Amino acid sequence: MVGVADEAKPQCYRCIKAGFECLGYQRATQWRHTSLAPVTASRLHVPEFVDIVQPVPVSFVPPPELSLDAFERDMCTAHMFGNFVWRSYGTLWLNHACEGKLGNLSLDAVTALSQLSFGLNNRVQELQLKGAAQYGRCLRILAEELRRDKATAYDNRRLVVPILVLMMVSAIQTDRTGAVFHLNAIEKVLMLCGPRAFQQQPLRNAFEAARATLLIASLFSRRRIFLEDPCWQDIPYALDPYAKPQQSRLLDVLVAIPGLLEENARIDGMSYCPEDESPVPSLAPDKRLLCRENLCESIIVLLEKVFRWRWHWQRDYGQYVSAEEYKRQLNTPPATDFESIDTPKELRRLRFDRSVHANDIMLYNSALMWLMTLLWKLKPLQTRSIIQGCARHAATSSALSPQSPALSHISFDPLSQPGSAFSIRDPALEICRVFDWQCRHHDQCGALDDQACLYLFPLGMARSVLDAEPHYQKWIDDMLDLSPITAGYGRHGGSIVGFSSYITGCALYPDV
Repeated sequence: MVGVADEAKPQCYRCIKAGFECLGYQRATQWRHTSLAPVTASRLHVPEFVDIVQPVPVSFVPPPELSLDAFERDMCTAHMFGNFVWRSYGTLWLNHACEGKLGNLSLDAVTALSQLSFGLNNRVQELQLKGAAQYGRCLRILAEELRRDKATAYDNRRLVVPILVLMMVSAIQTDRTGAVFHLNAIEKVLMLCGPRAFQQQPLRNAFEAARATLLIASLFSRRRIFLEDPCWQDIPYALDPYAKPQQSRLLDVLVAIPGLLEENARIDGMSYCPEDESPVPSLAPDKRLLCRENLCESIIVLLEKVFRWRWHWQRDYGQYVSAEEYKRQLNTPPATDFESIDTPKELRRLRFDRSVHANDIMLYNSALMWLMTLLWKLKPLQTRSIIQGCARHAATSSALSPQSPALSHISFDPLSQPGSAFSIRDPALEICRVFDWQCRHHDQCGALDDQACLYLFPLGMARSVLDAEPHYQKWIDDMLDLSPITAGYGRHGGSIVGFSSYITGCALYPDV
């Protein structure tokens, strides 16, 4: 019909001519790559085709301009500082060592630590071998330096830094022989140099790290340490007494505890003769009783000093601690046993303004547990009254300070007031409450040049105290497992520096 479009299916002329059914637009377009014509088998053996037919090997090695070898040191160093325990332990001095500001030996020691740590954690055998070889070279250089004349001992005060770093290397290698060598080296350098050699930063922070390290070793061996001498507590800060951190003041108390343990062991051995192991009164009973009284007096002096520190800390930093009520989500299982504890006080999660304040409270409670445990062991009947008396004297002396406000104006909430606890479980639980905040703020460690020489030590003591309570043990494990750096700490049994051997039933449950 004229003027009406042809609605028939379009057909191509080729299909009409060949007699095929034309599919028109319904047929899908097929694309074929035909740039290479098929080659006959007889022509494949011609020399000009041999190179075309043979496969070409593919190399995945990046070109030299894209190699990461130039960034190896930076990557290893960044990985090392990712360990917040090391970062807080080595505040200032570890940074200076990485920059080569403390001598070549310190720089080489840091290189060994960073390479070995990165290689072990990422299973890079080449870096492990490099780190181990560098560690061996540093040991040889250190041995030569330690054999030098005593006249140059003061100039060798910087040796403390590489020794501390090499001790960290021996720790990740579980090299006990090397660790003992490094401990002896630290002690030798400190005694040769004297306390005046560490009055300037960053060596002053290195001294604090060395002091904490020797303290742990002395608690293990239960032997008196030379660092309890007052000159080692005051002279390093003589140029700037106000720069002394709260951690250092608590270490002044803790370094005296190995001497107490040594004296306690001496008193316990007074009634026995080592030749025939038979009970023989080698000393008169009144002499033994007098030694025990003197030991208790020393503990009381330290306990009152710790309580005074706590009052001063609350006056200066108490406003930086608060608590928040934990609100459990409905239909959500608790993440840790902490969320299922029924005690209202323990359900209040702590909050700190800075990580250093949390470290202070944990270290305070660890010192408190040592002193309370020894008192309960020596004088179980008088310990409660002794604690009350020390707390009362500490509060009175703190109130007499011209800078102190009235006692009624100082609130210790949400923490415990000095003298309010008679069981060592209370300071142990306070350590766990503090670490509950700490484990969620590991990134703040080492910030603002805040040093924490004993980061996990208080929690290890708390674990020993709460060893018989599985729900608290699980709470501690859950907090530690939040970070691969702290995961598994103290989980395989044993006691931190043998602390559990001093714990008695009265110390745990004084009201029973």
